[in-house]
Amino acid sequence: MELQYYLPRADLRDYVRAYYYFATDVASVQPLCAELGNIRVLLNGSGDLYMPGADQPTRITSTFLVGPTMGAYTMHADAGTRVFGVGIRPRGWVKLFNINAFEAADQVFDLSDVARRVAGVELAEVVGAADPREMATICDRYFTALLARRAKRAIPYPQAIEDWLLHDETLDLDHLMAMTGVSRRQTERLAKMYFGASPKLLQRKYRALRAADTIRAGQSPWQNAAGPGYYDQSHFIKEFKTFIGVTPAQFFTAQTALMREVQAKRSYDIVQAPLASV
Repeated sequence: MELQYYLPRADLRDYVRAYYYFATDVASVQPLCAELGNIRVLLNGSGDLYMPGADQPTRITSTFLVGPTMGAYTMHADAGTRVFGVGIRPRGWVKLFNINAFEAADQVFDLSDVARRVAGVELAEVVGAADPREMATICDRYFTALLARRAKRAIPYPQAIEDWLLHDETLDLDHLMAMTGVSRRQTERLAKMYFGASPKLLQRKYRALRAADTIRAGQSPWQNAAGPGYYDQSHFIKEFKTFIGVTPAQFFTAQTALMREVQAKRSYDIVQAPLASV
């Protein structure tokens, strides 16, 4: 299995978090944690996505867009599958695609249905590119074109919500209300539009993601990684499995192959202000 990360061009990083290349020679089943939205260009092979709450898997055979996920999900990749992916930051949902993230949460879309005029030509070039770095350059050009088309759309971004998710140690909801300076109802509307869920659900999601980062970094045994906000250890285990896909003990003792690869390849320099794992 191979996983590589690439930075987008500097002026795109408010909208595009990172590019990544994934390849596997053998059939692979991987749990994936709750994450930001992604574009995934299928280069070879195929697979299935088992999305949170879905009764049936989604068969993947072409380029697709995955909305922000509000729970762990599973990827079944066939042998020989190669994918070039793009992590979409919260402000990118509205600016690049004019999509309400709440309406896209836990959903899979054909990208051509979202960005018809530009996506077809550019993404065909990605499939034909010589290597992942060339793919990243093509995608830089693609997102630059999207931004140029939407240059006149000035939409205020709720930076306070992002700051709360990244920097508030307790993820206290009252603290979020004080940070946004607007009504609870307005804060909820903005959280759903850009981040895909209510502040309460985001609070649960990012507490679990922070605990996973603590365990992954080796900063604490999993029993001590919960932090504030959990009633007891059983509550922590249940919430962790909901958003990460495995129990804390499983994550600590035998992380999945993809999670180990992410740990080896992903760094704070490559993926700044993480918000969630790609």
